[in-house]
Amino acid sequence: MAFERKSPRPKITAFQLFLILPALITTGSGTSFASPGEEIRIEVVADRGQDIGQAFGSLFEATSTDGSMTISAGFANGYGTRYRSDRHELAFYVRPRNLDRPIQVERLPRPNDLCGTYLFSRDGEVYSTHGGLKKWDERGKAWVDNPGPGGTHESMRVGNGILSFGDSTVTFDGQTILPPPTRGSYQLFYYANGFLCFYHIDRGAGGYRPFTSDKNGYSKLYACPWKPGEPAVDLTRAIVMTLPVVGETTFAWGVRDGQIVTGSNIGGFYVFEDGRWRTMLEPNLKVSYQLYSSMAFGDRLIMGQYPTGRIFSFDGRSIVDQPGWPPVPKGVSTAAREAQSTAIYGGEIFAGVWPWGELWRYRQTADEWRLVRRMFDHPEPSAAIVHPYDTENQGDSVPNQWGQRVTSLVTSGGSLFVATSAKDPCVWDEKRAPFLAPEKWKSYGSVYRLTMPGHLSATAAWTDGPTKLTFVISGETMKIYQDGRELGSGTLAGIPVSTSFANERAHWGKGIYGRFAGPKITGEFTRP
Repeated sequence: MAFERKSPRPKITAFQLFLILPALITTGSGTSFASPGEEIRIEVVADRGQDIGQAFGSLFEATSTDGSMTISAGFANGYGTRYRSDRHELAFYVRPRNLDRPIQVERLPRPNDLCGTYLFSRDGEVYSTHGGLKKWDERGKAWVDNPGPGGTHESMRVGNGILSFGDSTVTFDGQTILPPPTRGSYQLFYYANGFLCFYHIDRGAGGYRPFTSDKNGYSKLYACPWKPGEPAVDLTRAIVMTLPVVGETTFAWGVRDGQIVTGSNIGGFYVFEDGRWRTMLEPNLKVSYQLYSSMAFGDRLIMGQYPTGRIFSFDGRSIVDQPGWPPVPKGVSTAAREAQSTAIYGGEIFAGVWPWGELWRYRQTADEWRLVRRMFDHPEPSAAIVHPYDTENQGDSVPNQWGQRVTSLVTSGGSLFVATSAKDPCVWDEKRAPFLAPEKWKSYGSVYRLTMPGHLSATAAWTDGPTKLTFVISGETMKIYQDGRELGSGTLAGIPVSTSFANERAHWGKGIYGRFAGPKITGEFTRP
């Protein structure tokens, strides 16, 4: 049984109107380039400045003179349940206004024998993190043990170096810049805007509880100034805030221009800006409120929330719930829903929602959410239970263990990689869950590749100073070049590109990926 697709058309909010305006506004036609049927070529010269972990943002966004198509490029700025998107991955999309592009789904080999995995990308490669770090080998169609730079830990590229986050330890190009603390542990590292941020936690004796004194346990938020070239993180310069609840940690970080944000697992929401931490939402031990993902979308951060399963937006001043983003399909409970993963793919928002493993797609030009598919084919959806297998799993120490997660949405090349999991990526035990025999358990921990025409991601090389990025649309092909070297090629199959563009209609340094963060950017449409 499939969910009934539900795409309500509620009254448009100010936030939604902001998102669809670029496709609706018509400006002066100006000088047209790329007459119908000709090659479209966009040249951008961007100076990204010094790489200090910032979100680089958008390079350009432009709508065709007839309004039928939007093209854009930029660097994604996302964080999904403890893994940050690749800051150096350059995304280029062609989004038609009225064409509903088809999506092909391919199930890939399993990366492990666990009931779950999480994915991230680095330097054009896709990695699976559970059951040993493994890389997807496209040529061999298999997951292989090959962690590459950064080893088996979470890592990110900063300039031409690798910043790696281990167990309470941070290294840069193999050299330790932050050793473990003498008490407690450092958790959930995040480097942005020249600050290494993390939680320092000492739970002491007992569970979550209000903070009373350091000797009885604490959770502290750190923002430590550090830049590549400095030999170590100087904790004496750190800006530290003690949190109200002992044991507070996070599932998601985010960066919006000069702001670094984090939502705690107890409902706190904290912003680091202008050299200080401030609290925007107080934690509450009696109310569930957790943020599981964050992503730049225009001038906002949008964040996946629990227990609504909706996307909330943050404009730098306030956090706003977005009703119906995405909707709840008919036939399931409205309780305990979680928008765990988000990504921009082909110029559209994709969101993965617990507990029924739903994958949703927001078509910006139509202002509607559509259910792409449920990533599990069992059990039958029911509003009589909250999570799948609630009845069969009664008595288990984790009663919602077999809820269904869409843990990761990772763009790579022309595809979107999607991973699934149970609540915990455990080893399946037939005695514990006989109702998943003999093969149903394998739906947990599966990886799928979705392909839709009009998207291309490729890793941009780091340059000190300006770099020339060229985006080409020719026939059914789209390509990205950097300083004359081809970075990648994708398909436009089925998308009619018989339109023209004008420099006067292009927004340089602005777009879906947020504002460009570098010191200078110029661009133009050019003739081949």
